[in-house]
Amino acid sequence: MKLYLDTGLFIDYLVSRGHSGTGLRSAARRGRALAAICSDAELLLQRVATSTKHQSATSVLSYYEVEEALYKQLATDAKGVAQAAALVLPVARPIVIQMQMVIRLFRIDVVDLTASTVQAQLLQQEMYLRSIRAADSLHVMTAISVGADILVSGDDAILQLDGVLKNISGNTLRCLDSDGALRLI
Repeated sequence: MKLYLDTGLFIDYLVSRGHSGTGLRSAARRGRALAAICSDAELLLQRVATSTKHQSATSVLSYYEVEEALYKQLATDAKGVAQAAALVLPVARPIVIQMQMVIRLFRIDVVDLTASTVQAQLLQQEMYLRSIRAADSLHVMTAISVGADILVSGDDAILQLDGVLKNISGNTLRCLDSDGALRLI
């Protein structure tokens, strides 16, 4: 089974690892406590990495999104601080290095964002009908293009696509949070 990992899974995993972005996740999600969300992310990554039956992939877009999420949080926290813009980026950038380590540790394939992926996103009417924004649409289309069976995401907009689209092999794409994905693998 092939899993595609949205950026949120990396954030879920990293927030419990003691980095400066611990505030990126601070609340429960769909009835699950933050500790359970972080634990599910770790268990999913471990299960896929140690299995001979499963593969995982993410988009190069996730590198940008993870840094941007932390940068926005830190910039908001630093409002009114003199020279904050110059000081926030050096604090946010290391999360990209941490993400790279997660990708290596758990043997996750990184898929390039291509012009054909952007074109496919623009042509996918379901994205418009469901008001799915660009980055989420790009993740969905990348998952489809790599033949993912499951797209793991915590985003409500993506989760609404569960069972709606088919991957490149013609199989139904499941869109699940980490707990749902764990039940299937």
